[in-house]
Amino acid sequence: MSEATFRLLAPGVQRAIWEMGWKELRPIQTEAIQSVLGGEKHLLITASTAGGKTEAAFLPILSRLASGPNDSVHTIYIGPLKALINDQFARLDRLCERLEIPVHRWHGDVSATHKQKLRRDPSGILLITPESLESNFINYGNQIPRLYRDLEFVVIDELHSFLGNVRGVHLLSLLSRLRTATSRNPRMIGLSATLGDPEMGKQFLSPDSAHTVVHLSDAGTRHDVRFVLKAVLRAPDPKRAGNVLPRLTCTEAREFVAGKTKSALLASGESIQVETQGVKRENEPPPSDELDDIADDLLRHFGHSSNLVFVNSRRTAEELALRVHDRVTREKWPRDPFAVHHGSIAKDLREETEAALKSGVPTTAICSSTLEMGIDLGSVRAVGQIDPPWTVSSLVQRLGRSGRRDGESAIMRLYVREESPHSGSRLSDLLYPDLLRGIALTRLMLVKWLEPGESSRTHLSTLVHQILSFLKQTGGMVAVQLHKSLVIEGPFRAVSPVEFGLLLRELAAKKVIEQLPTGELILAPVGERITSAYDFYAAFKGSELFTVRHQQTEIGELPLEALPPPGHLVVLAGRRWLVDRVDAGKKSVEVSPAKSGAAPLFLGRGGELHGRVVTEMKAVLFGQDHPEYLDEPARELLRAARTVAHTVGLPHQEVIATPDGLRWFPWVGTRCLRTLAILAEIHGVACDTDRLSLSLALSDEDDFRSFWKQVLANPPSPSVLGEKVTPRMIEKFDEFLPEALLIRSCASDRLALPEALAALDALSKNPVFQAQTPV
Repeated sequence: MSEATFRLLAPGVQRAIWEMGWKELRPIQTEAIQSVLGGEKHLLITASTAGGKTEAAFLPILSRLASGPNDSVHTIYIGPLKALINDQFARLDRLCERLEIPVHRWHGDVSATHKQKLRRDPSGILLITPESLESNFINYGNQIPRLYRDLEFVVIDELHSFLGNVRGVHLLSLLSRLRTATSRNPRMIGLSATLGDPEMGKQFLSPDSAHTVVHLSDAGTRHDVRFVLKAVLRAPDPKRAGNVLPRLTCTEAREFVAGKTKSALLASGESIQVETQGVKRENEPPPSDELDDIADDLLRHFGHSSNLVFVNSRRTAEELALRVHDRVTREKWPRDPFAVHHGSIAKDLREETEAALKSGVPTTAICSSTLEMGIDLGSVRAVGQIDPPWTVSSLVQRLGRSGRRDGESAIMRLYVREESPHSGSRLSDLLYPDLLRGIALTRLMLVKWLEPGESSRTHLSTLVHQILSFLKQTGGMVAVQLHKSLVIEGPFRAVSPVEFGLLLRELAAKKVIEQLPTGELILAPVGERITSAYDFYAAFKGSELFTVRHQQTEIGELPLEALPPPGHLVVLAGRRWLVDRVDAGKKSVEVSPAKSGAAPLFLGRGGELHGRVVTEMKAVLFGQDHPEYLDEPARELLRAARTVAHTVGLPHQEVIATPDGLRWFPWVGTRCLRTLAILAEIHGVACDTDRLSLSLALSDEDDFRSFWKQVLANPPSPSVLGEKVTPRMIEKFDEFLPEALLIRSCASDRLALPEALAALDALSKNPVFQAQTPV
């Protein structure tokens, strides 16, 4: 341990370190202590998971706190999740108890008594979520200057989770309002293990002087990574396949496409009908599906240690949990080590799972992103991932949940599910895009590329939220001051004065706000009702939730859209339940245990792929290597995908003639692909998209060339593009936006016109079609 750095710490902090048995400080902690105690600049600390970032921030902060009493909250720690707040509270409370420094937490599960105690005697460190900080402004706005008048530090954990999204802009607005209310400019410290663009992190911490933010980076001790990608095929959907077809093995899938001609692969119907002869095997057990295969593998590899198995949807979590629970029961294991953890499960049950993981008793949690960040779960041996995530950042974050201790390897089993080929398979289906995505994400992770945060979104819905919050807090403000606070000094700088005026007039027309004769804007009846709702504190949109209970035990919550009527069966927390009674007034559902049932249809939507990820998918498809982390079925599917690509000529051309028109593979991100489809619609070209391509109702090369030349010669305005986006109202307060601003928001936030025009322009530099061969 550096003696010079150690001496910078307050005596009480030094003593606490020795009492906890620390033998040395990590390099990132030494640098942070020197930067915080030896300067006044903001700080961005990036280090690997379990790399000591929290201590790097708080050891010097506690030294400043220990130097004298404070009459207000001295440091705010902001975390994205209540579970993370609770976890960090326990860690800091143990340390601060030795120093007699108060530590408080504030979120929806904290009792009113504890919150009143803090308001009465504000001091020390406060751990809080953005939504709870919003509640401070709404409910105790006149007390903000007293509560935070000596505020010196704001620490933002998991900073990457706030960049470029609704919660991040909401937080930026709250911090701007906090500086205004307290006349304080606290030092900002951002913490992150997966930050794609450090410059965006700096910009977040200090919007007007990002260049002054000190960036401390430490990759930490390198851990061995043990990684395998496993492929499984699911049975064809009868709705698309036309009849019930067998689920092929990956080897059979490769053999199936190997003998197909170009015409067969481009056509649909009987020409690519799966032959069932020879597939059915004698004495074959009852048909299983791909989740059965995965459940069997989980029992073998995750049944006797502590692990996390991540899913992309709550429905998958419930379906998979049911399969593993059934197997544990059938095989008469003495203890069921599997649990479910996601946002719809009751807090008590989630905390039981977290406690089991920390206890050292073998426990495997099948979870959503609720366990992706921060919270220390002890020694997690391995991570499973069902279906590839949508971002490299998420893959890195989830892999980093294992191998957190010195000497441990980070272990992941990534399961990729693809549909077995059949007569209704489209060309893109036969390229196995989820497999390509899984490999592409892995390759980008290995070269340490991460998605940059978004910086161009307008966030008009969040601006409406903050206008209403400001008026609720203050009781009324003139428009000029509101504009100054939220736009000029706040995060909504892309909004012009004219647009801000349009927005205020629309809110007045819809009875959300009104103007007094003195010129002040106040909340109108609709605005009062909105700001009084229990869910107003969050700037993002939520679902109407019903609490599910068995007797006196809360099981979890279901969204209204997924709520089955009485007498029907449902699966929640990995168990089957019969719905006995629904009380719409109390928003509650009474259930009893059942022996069979279908999983609840939790609503969700697929993610969006960054263009760099799609480019890497293209490189995977046209490459020749077979990564060593692929299991043999995955290698077989990759061979099959490459066979299809080469048979139809994809490595040499982006546009392919099919019996139904032209299919274009532009290899662009999700938003760009969506934009190209709208451009086709605007120019009267019927278009259908899948995950990789556009199917255009054009007959030949001349028609296609004419189409893209017209677009390039007369690109549409953002307003014309935005009008074609459906549905337009997807964020919480979109219904209160003027139509013109809503259209603009759709064009800028959900489309990518410059990238789409670039993709069209590239066609002029490359051959559109390969020399044609008969189909």
